Amino acid sequence: MFVGLLALAGSCASAQASVTCTVRGHVVAGVAHSRIIAVKGEVVVYRVRRESERQRLDTIWVCDRGHGRAVRIGLDEWVPIEDLGEGHIPNKTLEHVQVAGPWVLATQTEDEDDAGCFKYEVSACNGPSNTLVIANATQGLTASVASIDDYVEEPSSMGYVKSPTKAWTRTLLSPAGAVAWLEEAGSGSARTTSLYGCLAQAVHRKLGCSTSTYAEGAIEPDSIRLSGSTLTWMLGGHPQTAIL
Repeated sequence: MFVGLLALAGSCASAQASVTCTVRGHVVAGVAHSRIIAVKGEVVVYRVRRESERQRLDTIWVCDRGHGRAVRIGLDEWVPIEDLGEGHIPNKTLEHVQVAGPWVLATQTEDEDDAGCFKYEVSACNGPSNTLVIANATQGLTASVASIDDYVEEPSSMGYVKSPTKAWTRTLLSPAGAVAWLEEAGSGSARTTSLYGCLAQAVHRKLGCSTSTYAEGAIEPDSIRLSGSTLTWMLGGHPQTAIL
């Protein structure tokens, strides 16, 4: 887990100029090849597709209907299956989209192995990675909150592949910009569980989220709650509380 302050510029480099963000059916008015993913309050999440013989790419945008701007939060990308016949396979996916107030939280997943990188020389391939990303639709800003890129090399019928050694089993978002996530590592008796959280804030037009570890051990996944900036959970049968 990469823990700390990860800030990404939320400037015109990632913002789509002058979008009305008017929803008409399943599309955004005036945005070609758009498709609505989610609408909650004033926040709209949508994709814009670009397609060719070599690639199919969806750029995922977040916008606020009251402010007329959009910011890119992630990508869905499909690439051809090399030497395995026709069709495409996902290389990048944006998953688990949550909307709370002006905030949007999602997981950007990238797995080069799924794009046909099955090789005996596994060092030639990147391992799978997951990045927790957040966007503020009102401010038009995005940030990377945390990432998982630890993996183990495992044999398969097509050579060696790289499989992740950690996973987020729960992610939570509040309208205050608070984020919490439960991470599990290992398996069986060697499995460990950790609870992390942060409060996203904008400073000088950059969004950041300074991460802290709040618990480790026998955390009850279903007990985790996030209200405003207050995080609560059960640890070994005992209630716990923290302010992010």
